[in-house]
Amino acid sequence: MTADRRTHQLFALAEEIQVLPASASERSEDREAGVWEGFGLRTHGSDTGPSGRSVRRCRRCQCILSRYNEGSYCGSCVRNAPSKPWVVPAVPAEVWNRADIQTALFARDFGQVCHLVRIATGLRQSDMADLTGLSQAFLSMLESGGRRLTNIDKIVELLAGLNIPADLAGPTLLPTTVSTEEAYHAS
Repeated sequence: MTADRRTHQLFALAEEIQVLPASASERSEDREAGVWEGFGLRTHGSDTGPSGRSVRRCRRCQCILSRYNEGSYCGSCVRNAPSKPWVVPAVPAEVWNRADIQTALFARDFGQVCHLVRIATGLRQSDMADLTGLSQAFLSMLESGGRRLTNIDKIVELLAGLNIPADLAGPTLLPTTVSTEEAYHAS
């Protein structure tokens, strides 16, 4: 069905149910806008389409909403919206009181530390990756024993991301911040 024929049928239907005034001097765009308004399809829009009638837009992506969509968001935005708000993962302080985690930490077995922390907190490897900055694949190999963490910068990054207390990490593995005054006196 062509657009002109569909428009003509809507005009005829609107005149039958007396939505439009029967004035012959109306412009066709005004008549078409009246048809949509008469059917309740013209709602609080802030934009006008090519025919001059008001259109509604998605609140998120600003695409034009279907006239059949009664919501404020398009179907794509509704499907891609998270089902619940994203929560930033964190390691609670009481985890570091566990003897098995402290033993693994003192042995510098970082794969075991990551594994025990994940079990104690219920975090996933992807959550641990977000916290530490290490990739999920590397954390998987680290926990399984396939890789070892030997780079001091990565060790510091891991410990800082897990928020390990200073008394457990030791002074050599904590990130250092050198003030400009200390750097000046050192040179």
